[in-house]
Amino acid sequence: MKMTNNLSSISCSSYSEQPEPGFYLGTIKAGETFVIDTDETNRLLFLKSGKFVISSLERQNYSVEQSNIVFCSRLYQYTITAVQDCEMLIARFVTGNVAVEGDTYRSIAAEVSKVVYNFSTVPIVDIMNLFVDSVIYYLRNNVNTMAMHKAKLEEMFVIFRHFYPRDIYLRTFYSLFNNNMSFRTMVINNAPNAKNVEALARMCGHSLSHFKLLFSQHFDVTPYVWMQQNRALEINQLLRDTTIPLKSIIKKYGFTSHGHFSLFCRKFLGNTPRVIRNQGDQVGHAITLEEVKQNMEVALRIAQASRKTVVGQSPRKRGRPRKVQQQ
Repeated sequence: MKMTNNLSSISCSSYSEQPEPGFYLGTIKAGETFVIDTDETNRLLFLKSGKFVISSLERQNYSVEQSNIVFCSRLYQYTITAVQDCEMLIARFVTGNVAVEGDTYRSIAAEVSKVVYNFSTVPIVDIMNLFVDSVIYYLRNNVNTMAMHKAKLEEMFVIFRHFYPRDIYLRTFYSLFNNNMSFRTMVINNAPNAKNVEALARMCGHSLSHFKLLFSQHFDVTPYVWMQQNRALEINQLLRDTTIPLKSIIKKYGFTSHGHFSLFCRKFLGNTPRVIRNQGDQVGHAITLEEVKQNMEVALRIAQASRKTVVGQSPRKRGRPRKVQQQ
């Protein structure tokens, strides 16, 4: 498969290594096969032309023709084989941004419980086709900012809510809102809308103590550290977009000052905000979760070494030294 945005073009049998949410253009030649592995993101495949067959635990050898949309859940692996040359727009995202326009996770989950789910395609209606063409136009004209991707993802869900029947919207994003989903999936879906651990626990329907207990069983870190790590990944992407002022990022994430923000970036991203911004895309890729963890370990070792140095020093005498009177 060949996948492109304005920055890169690669051919591979799997493109799950692309970490950033947003939109990509993909082409598959007739007879080629590629795999979508399980990871932290969901995908929508907008098939503009061609035909392919998709298989997963949800459905085997399901045929998809042009002018249709397929939702690929992060919970499953999908194998896609092109019957004809295919061109598609691929949307990657974590959550359905449900905490807007009066919808809440709980209200949608209640509706989803009444839906009979089956894996199937969704037609690209006229307004969605205009939307797809607009995103393709942006990508082909080298408009690839974080602001564009975020705005277009939000617009995509607005179209689904207002121009598709409610049952199709609920069926399409069934795995995002199904109450029987795993605890891990529920956390990932709600985290983008939670300001802190207490809010995340409340969104997931648990008391704080019970939430922390469940969290320790599904993740290898505390909920606070996990949220900080994911916040660092988001901030790194925003810093790479030079159209977004630093003060806007500081305000968005509730930092009390530039100094506080700088300390956060040093700890999790390994450098100051301005250095990261000046580097831009010269680093070649967005920072990974593993790199964030390594930066945290380095910061911890430095802090521990500093504490040992302070403990080993003799107490500093205060005031002027007393004069010794000669007898």
